[in-house]
Amino acid sequence: MALLGKLPAFQSFMQKNSQLAGLFNLPGGNVSAPQALAGLQTRDQVGGLITQQVSGAGAAGVPSIQGNIQAAQSKFSSYKDKLLQTGGGNSDKDVADFRANEQKTKSFRRRLECGANFQTTKNNYFPTTTDFGLSAGYKLNDRSSVGIGASYKLGWGTGIQHIAFTSQGVGLRSYLDVKIKGSFSATGGFEYNHATPFASVQQLRQWAEWTQSGLIGVTKTVSMKSRVFKKTKVQLLWDFLSYQQVPKTQAVLFRIGYDF
Repeated sequence: MALLGKLPAFQSFMQKNSQLAGLFNLPGGNVSAPQALAGLQTRDQVGGLITQQVSGAGAAGVPSIQGNIQAAQSKFSSYKDKLLQTGGGNSDKDVADFRANEQKTKSFRRRLECGANFQTTKNNYFPTTTDFGLSAGYKLNDRSSVGIGASYKLGWGTGIQHIAFTSQGVGLRSYLDVKIKGSFSATGGFEYNHATPFASVQQLRQWAEWTQSGLIGVTKTVSMKSRVFKKTKVQLLWDFLSYQQVPKTQAVLFRIGYDF
């Protein structure tokens, strides 16, 4: 309401359609128009009515009215103090505490965010496998987003002397990011992973070889000067379902990703 009150279009709408405008029959907010003043009491009529009421009360009329006015002013001052204590009279505080969801003004396409990440498993300082992931997310508001993705596990061989590119697995992912403070976010997700080497797509249909992963962790967003890697994300995740897998899978995951 504090932000809307600054818009000329909203002010004009309230002048024409508010309860106050209907009470005084304001035509477009023009209070000087004759039809806006029709039926209202004049100052002389109000003054005459007050004089008549005071005279009817006798000698105690004026002190009684003065006492009532003072009591009303005291009550009004107490209400005003309570309102100021809660911040109701501070327009700057109202605007500062008010956080509009700017994502609601954007189109569906502009609320989408795409990302890529990778995760490497090493053996004697040589990467044995690397997970490449792609994701598509939707910003629920300025602080949180939800999305889905997929990953492909590429094998590099057993050593520098035995390099061989193989398909070591694929995965299906989902995630939820919620900003905590500054550039840190809380991250959670659920994944299905096929961690068995395969040579054809037909082998992926064996659902018994798929494992589940439940991830929770922290994401740090680092702003880079590069246009391509402007938003670099560093993730530290814990797979709390890894202890149920046979054989046991990696419990702590470290991923580096990019949003574009």
